[in-house]
This record gives sequence, C-alpha cells and structure tokens, in this order.
Amino acid sequence: MHTALLDRSLEALSAVRKHISFSANLRSQVAAPSFGCKAEGEKCFDISQILGEAADATSWRIIDHCAAITRTYALFESFVLQVLREYLAFLSGAYTLTALGDGFKAKYTRGLGQILVDHDKQRYQTLDVATVIIAASEAMANKVGYQLQPEALLRAEQNLRMAELQRLFSQCGLSGIDAWVTSHSAVAEFFAAQARLSETAASELKQIVDYRNEAAHGDVDDVLGAEVLIEFTHFFEALCRSIVDFIQYDTLRRAKELGRATIVGVITERFHDDIVVAKVKSATLSVGDEFYIFGKGLTMMASVNSIQLNDVNVETATVVDETEVGLRIGVRAKVGCELVRFG
Repeated sequence: MHTALLDRSLEALSAVRKHISFSANLRSQVAAPSFGCKAEGEKCFDISQILGEAADATSWRIIDHCAAITRTYALFESFVLQVLREYLAFLSGAYTLTALGDGFKAKYTRGLGQILVDHDKQRYQTLDVATVIIAASEAMANKVGYQLQPEALLRAEQNLRMAELQRLFSQCGLSGIDAWVTSHSAVAEFFAAQARLSETAASELKQIVDYRNEAAHGDVDDVLGAEVLIEFTHFFEALCRSIVDFIQYDTLRRAKELGRATIVGVITERFHDDIVVAKVKSATLSVGDEFYIFGKGLTMMASVNSIQLNDVNVETATVVDETEVGLRIGVRAKVGCELVRFG
C-alpha cells in the first residue's frame, strides 16, 4: 500500500539533497584561488564558460535557499494530498457512504456543497460540475462502485503545519496523526540523531513552513546553510514514512473488520537479527513472501528471508494445524504483533 508513492517522494527528496550539495560544492570551488586539472591527460574545462554571468555568492545562496525550501515543502504537500486520495479510493471501494458514518457523510456533503459554490474558482477548474453531481448522487444512494470526490475533503485552508495536517486527516476520517507521528520510530530517530533547532515534529514543521512562506512571499532575512537544508529533507522523509504507516494501520484495521485481510500468524518470541517465532495456522509461507506486521500503534511491511520449521531450514512451509515457525523477517517486530496478508 502506497509504496510506489512513498518511493517516488523519497527519490525526489534525495534529488533535492544532491542539488543542495552540488551547488554548495560548486560555489566553494568557484571561490577557490585556482581551479585546475588533477592530472595530465584528464579532461579539463573552462570554468568561465560554466559560470557565464553567475550571480554573486550571496545571491546564489539565497536562490538555493529559496529553491530548496519551496521544493521540499511542495513535495511534502503533494505527498500528503496524494496519499489521502489513495486512502479515500480504498474507502469508497470498501464501504458505502452510509457505512462510513454520519460524521464522515456530513463532512463530505459540506465539501461537495463548497465545490458547487466555488466551482468557477481556479482550484476547481479541472472538475466537471455535472460529473460531480452525478458522483454525489451515486454516493448518497449507496450505489455499488461509487467514487468519493477527493476535492470535497482535501481542501487545505492553510499550509500544512501540524494543526492543519490534523484537520485534513480528520476530514478523511483519520484521527490521531499528531500522536502517531510523534511516537513513530523514523521521527524519533531523526530527533535522536543530533541536536536540532526544533525539538518536536510539530515545531520543526512550523519552522519549515515559516521559511517556505518567507521564501515564496517576502524578503529572505535568514539564509540557511546546506547542512540545515539537507536536514529538512531528512525530516520530511521521516514524516512521510510515519504518515504511510499511519494510513496503512487504519487500512489494515478496516480490512480485518471487513474480512479482506488474512491473519497468517502471531509473533510469540523475538530474537536478534530480526528473527521471530510465530504461531501459524492454515497458511503457506515461502521465502520471499511479503506481509504486514500489525500491532497496537504499529504497522510495517516485512519480507520472509528465511524459514525454519521443526528446527530445519525450508524454502516453503505449509501449515495446517497451529505450529510454531521460525522466520527472519528483516524488521524489528514486537511480540504479540500479527502477520497479515492484505488483499
């Protein structure tokens, strides 16, 4: 779930990091008193041809600062809206609108009404009003195959500071994103790695949004160095990972209730090297299989790297009666977590 989207976002953030480092390195080389070849026979070039009419060093740093901040934030905002679109597609494929509850239905209908009121505004120019009305009618009638209109719930009123992020997720029926992000391992590791300018995900996000707004709309008073700009990309990586796990957790919870997810087994022991013992019943496991680790406040993807059945290494284990199976799964899982297949 959402793996392709996460991979694309992480790749884009990595590209921002590479650009920041490259630009900073080039700027320092240009300022050096000499710029020559390393050894005879190696390809050389004329630095003056590369620079052309380059900006002065201060202006160059300001441009890099603004570009990195605005691009990094834009990637995060795009990721959030897209992952919520995917979640809403899951909801419409799994539930009728009525089954999603009165609160969700009320938010959705208000959002549809807002689209009709503002349909001539820029943000809704790509929407066909007639199609929106037909889709709304199908949703209200609990028609099989209906589709939720994402724009009805994904109207961001402000930049995505934590409070707005919580509001947006709540619109889609997801509560508790702040607490989840704060306790998520990727975010905790980010703040534990070294001293940060901010101490929490909420304050770090607010700081970046403030820098983004200044870069986009005003004079830049505080120009950040390459190290801090790169640090921001790592923060958004951690944030994106935590958000994917949050949505996957709710998706698996709902899928279990609907009978669309299969519990393969339950972890009863944990050892070093990501080895666990799981009680498995009525399932076939093979090396290379993927499944989700699901527990209280925890979800992650795991892959079977090795299997041990009755103290013997095997490539495939077919279990009929409940049996303890040793598995190396590549992630640190907790005792009590379930091994879940989705779909």
